[in-house]
Amino acid sequence: MIEQYDHKTLRCPRLGGEVNFKYCRFENNMLPCRWIVGCWKTYFDINTFLEEHYTKAELDRVFELPKPKIPSLVGLIEKAKKEAKKKNG
Repeated sequence: MIEQYDHKTLRCPRLGGEVNFKYCRFENNMLPCRWIVGCWKTYFDINTFLEEHYTKAELDRVFELPKPKIPSLVGLIEKAKKEAKKKNG
């Protein structure tokens, strides 16, 4: 049962306050937070839980490294400039 640990709480190092496990399961666009293993490993077998309740593709999305922010921002700026040029003529 996926809800079996939802009532458990701990202090979230990212948010700085107390959260329940249910929050951690949905924090990342309805997928688990990428830090879920480190936070919950001392409370129960989090790796087995994840393997039992999520597909490999979902877990790959959860744990893939985020894109660096600078190239992402540069790309967004360039896209906005191109769209502005199209609009203005």
